[in-house]
Amino acid sequence: MRTIAIVGGGISGLALAEALRHGSAEPLRAVVLEEGPSVGGKIGTVVEGGFVIETGPHGFLDRDPLIHTVIDRLGLKSRVLKANESSSARYIVRGGRLRLLPGSPPAFLVSDVLPLLGKLRVMMEPLIGRRRETDEESVWAFARRRLGPQAADILIDAMVTGIYGGDPKRLSVAAAFPALAALEAKYGGLIRGQLGKAREAKRLGAGGEGANMGGPRGTLHSFDRGLGVLIEALASRAEIRTGASVQRLERSGLRYRLAFGEGESLEADDVVLTVPTYEMARLLRPLAGDAADAFEGVAYPPVAVVVQAFDAADVPRRYDGFGFLAPNIEGRQVMGSIWASTVFEGHAPKDTVMFRTLLGGVRRAELAIGDDETLFGRARAELHALIGVSLSATPLAQKAIRWERAIPQYDVGYLGRIQAADGLEQRFPGLYLSGNGLRGVSMVQCVTAAGVLSSRILAARPHT
Repeated sequence: MRTIAIVGGGISGLALAEALRHGSAEPLRAVVLEEGPSVGGKIGTVVEGGFVIETGPHGFLDRDPLIHTVIDRLGLKSRVLKANESSSARYIVRGGRLRLLPGSPPAFLVSDVLPLLGKLRVMMEPLIGRRRETDEESVWAFARRRLGPQAADILIDAMVTGIYGGDPKRLSVAAAFPALAALEAKYGGLIRGQLGKAREAKRLGAGGEGANMGGPRGTLHSFDRGLGVLIEALASRAEIRTGASVQRLERSGLRYRLAFGEGESLEADDVVLTVPTYEMARLLRPLAGDAADAFEGVAYPPVAVVVQAFDAADVPRRYDGFGFLAPNIEGRQVMGSIWASTVFEGHAPKDTVMFRTLLGGVRRAELAIGDDETLFGRARAELHALIGVSLSATPLAQKAIRWERAIPQYDVGYLGRIQAADGLEQRFPGLYLSGNGLRGVSMVQCVTAAGVLSSRILAARPHT
């Protein structure tokens, strides 16, 4: 029987195991090896006192239909929650207060999200020609060139903060936001690209993409008891070994041998590494030092998730919406906050308000460090200053979740790492590299990449 060892029990590894099991016409063994005591990686849910608390991402966008195909296969369709319509509004901090991000071009023109000159510069974007250089461009350089410096420092900076906790002057636009780079390459610009895609969708009889100017494409979803529902369902379909720390990966004839502690090992026909890139580097170094060097340099900044819930009466200033983001130039102690009780029905008891505040990231890593009371205080101070949460209010629930190494940064040079990954797979048949350090940081991107990789593995003839 063909044996496939999947190193890493996060969403990438679990989704791959399920896809292999579903797609294989022949018997095979796909075993997930997780060094920790449980699977799921950063995705997990804690339910306390009626509050559904996510340890990692808050939901998933349905921009790729494969995620719903997997959900249907797992029998979870009836448990899917769609975000409340009232949560479509998003806010940004500018000048020390919250400003509503506009939902349409006319609304953008009359909004206060940018100064007048900044708005006019954005509207000039269709007049800007394509970039002719071929080297990787940073997100900030791309945005400054196409939209102007104020949009780059405020709008784009906030977007990068919300997705990566990163620095737009370091992130590669082609790697971190390939859709933006593709709009320029295909249509000549962002506004032209949006109009062109709308025309194509109309011609094909497809609907719009459900996005406004202030939000990402797609509709946000979760489950009745949080994203942990998906992790539990995937885990129930997989063979999993927890506490399995792979110390060494080596070739064993045409197969691979994975060595654990105390003399234990596993031989496999195929090996898939879905672990963070720094772990890939450690395992790959004996096989291919050049590839290991490429993967070792990926930054994973610390992020703290602070969840605080209050009685609604203690939040005098109420907003309908998803939450807010704070661009770096504002100098706030937080990257942003999601109004979790507004987004998904039933994730918080009636007449309560739950905030999910993010601290740290590449540029303010020190703010993710500290004991619980320190983190609670930082989040509370900003919620008071920006929303009016009473400093004397007693939290109904409070939790700090720390990720010492949180989100991989797709900095300039990232495309070379992808080339190294693809080249390594050519040199070592049966060895595959995946995970959010290489194939996309979002949960949906990880599930989609797992489906694609499953098809490749199953189509490849066993090399034994």
